Amino acid sequence: MTNFHRTAALGAVLLAAAILPASAQGLGDGAPPPPLPAGTHAPAISTQTVNSHGALSLSRLRGKVVLVDYWATWCGPCQMATPTLQALHRRFAPKGLVVLGMDTDAPDTVKNVPAFLKHFGVTYPVAVLSRANIRSAQAYHVDGIPAQFLIDKKGIVRWSQAGYGPNEGQELSAMITKLLAEKS
Repeated sequence: MTNFHRTAALGAVLLAAAILPASAQGLGDGAPPPPLPAGTHAPAISTQTVNSHGALSLSRLRGKVVLVDYWATWCGPCQMATPTLQALHRRFAPKGLVVLGMDTDAPDTVKNVPAFLKHFGVTYPVAVLSRANIRSAQAYHVDGIPAQFLIDKKGIVRWSQAGYGPNEGQELSAMITKLLAEKS
């Protein structure tokens, strides 16, 4: 399978998961399960960012709290989550939080990323879908977006979520505060 076909296939899965109701996805209770459960060692991420942050790898971020967000420009819930993520970045980056946006746009929509970042005032690192991002999304069991993972200083996933909720900012603030206070 070529890179393009893998990208298109992941994009199709993410699109279907984002627009189909949970019952149509085989999730009877209406809420998708977390993609990668808490307590799991975070799979490696190594990617190139598009907004002046350069190359990033999860291993080099050890000792920091990392919030990974898989998203796309066309995804309504992702658009609703972006201001919350930017606010968390602004508030907690000086204390050791790294928010990392992992864009999942397909080749025909990836051109929209720079305008999206500008529109939402995104200043945290964002990586555009590449072979590395596809492998990463697969390793994190991402099958719908937004999908978010909060990783502690030791590299353990402490929280994960598929979707977006209006109280997400408050909940994440409390968890981030707790994780930042923990020793490495």
